[in-house]
Amino acid sequence: MKLIKLFFTTALLSTVMNTYALTHVDGPVAYEDIEATPIVIAGAPKTTLGQDFKYPAGKPLIKAFNIEIPVGKQTSLHKHLIPLFVYVVSGDLEVDYGSKGKKTYKAGASFVEAIDWCHFGKVAGKVPVKIIGVYLGEQVPDQIKPDDCAKPN
Repeated sequence: MKLIKLFFTTALLSTVMNTYALTHVDGPVAYEDIEATPIVIAGAPKTTLGQDFKYPAGKPLIKAFNIEIPVGKQTSLHKHLIPLFVYVVSGDLEVDYGSKGKKTYKAGASFVEAIDWCHFGKVAGKVPVKIIGVYLGEQVPDQIKPDDCAKPN
């Protein structure tokens, strides 16, 4: 009987510990010798311009891209109709929001890009900018591709 109690106690303790290990909490959390540290999103839960946003309805479509902007180049003038999470991996990214001004994001910065607001991005330093962009759209219509703008806001 003591052996059965010991077995069940050990099994219960193991289950509780594994459940705790799988639970996400903010801050550095060890998980089987892996550290998971939250990425602070500037301005969250709003866009970089202070806009409220919501996730699109319908069947979700999430796409992530490694994006590199070479020195001396810039993106086209464009806008996003969906939330776009941006993480600057390296370099300095300058984004020109027209009448809302310019913002510079350094390596390690992250933010939710402006929604339905024309802007362009370029390198603000002497090394290429590398970013990860995670687009949160829906499949029909495919909202991932940015829309071109004729003129700045």
